[in-house]
Amino acid sequence: MSNEQPFEMGNRDFHVRNDAAARAEWGCPHFAGIFALGAGVDYLLKTGAQNIERRVLALNRYLTERLVSENWQVLSPLRDENSRSGETLLAVERPKRVVAHLARRNITVSEKPQGIRISTHFFNNEADIERLIAALNEIRV
Repeated sequence: MSNEQPFEMGNRDFHVRNDAAARAEWGCPHFAGIFALGAGVDYLLKTGAQNIERRVLALNRYLTERLVSENWQVLSPLRDENSRSGETLLAVERPKRVVAHLARRNITVSEKPQGIRISTHFFNNEADIERLIAALNEIRV
């Protein structure tokens, strides 16, 4: 990307860009991402933002109900449905250890000072949530 013509794949005439930050960029454009972007946007538009929102919130509701039923302390607001989002803050001791434990099971969450943040999205499903709950219960024992 430091090349003046980043889409020109020839190596014989390489002219470094003059702007300071771009001079340090190496590599070539991420063609796979560029080509997939249109298909990804089309898929999201076809699915519909309202359908995605409904799915995310339904999964979040399922997640929080399961966590509460397993006696986990959910720090996110549960009473006001208007405050619900696709993110749930869960109180855990030693969040860094919990994040690492889940990562070893291919479950990605974010470490926060109070615990971990669990995010649901429309591509998740109830089986993903059950896998998460099982992995959390492993580390609690």
